[in-house]
Amino acid sequence: MIQFKKAALVIALTAGMIGGAQAAVQSVTSLSITGGDFGMNVAGGNTIVPGVLSPIVAGTYQGAPAASAADYSQSLADFQFGFFGPVHTFTAASVAGISGGGPAPTGTVDTVAGTISMDMSSFFAWWNGTSFNQGSSTVTGTYTAATGVYDMSWTSLINGGSFNGNTGYWHLQGVATSAAAPVPLPAAVWLLGSGLIGMVGVARRRKSGNTKAV
Repeated sequence: MIQFKKAALVIALTAGMIGGAQAAVQSVTSLSITGGDFGMNVAGGNTIVPGVLSPIVAGTYQGAPAASAADYSQSLADFQFGFFGPVHTFTAASVAGISGGGPAPTGTVDTVAGTISMDMSSFFAWWNGTSFNQGSSTVTGTYTAATGVYDMSWTSLINGGSFNGNTGYWHLQGVATSAAAPVPLPAAVWLLGSGLIGMVGVARRRKSGNTKAV
């Protein structure tokens, strides 16, 4: 009985260590945008402010190309691009006449490492009647578990339109909400457990046999 309890304890400790390590990584549910900046070919220079549709909801496309230069009712974030005029942003699987797009934003935060990783490949910018895919599937940055504050940056080549061939430098700041993902125990843990229990059974039978022999 004591050996069985020891085996159960080993299994529980192993599962706990694996579960604890995995629980540090949580799925992002939304990203508010409280600030940041955009630059073309160099970082910074154009301050980003929240749009009507902020926060970005994970797993959902939000917004659409503006109907006019003055229409920002479908924007995730806005900024004034120097003397060129206003820009608004949205997410979409694709936009007519534009290559690019992708899955709706998803990502994770690591509460121990203090990092955030996002797939923002469906991120678009709209300017002067033209949409530009400005997303990246490998956006990374910092994350503070106590406050949910994130800070992430990426670059994206502009394809087509007036700024074709230029590189957009994106920097977003805000608060990320997340939820702990289910922690499935690997098959190795169950295999270890069944092996230990089997060994305990063999040991008990041997002990029983030795007792009878005496």
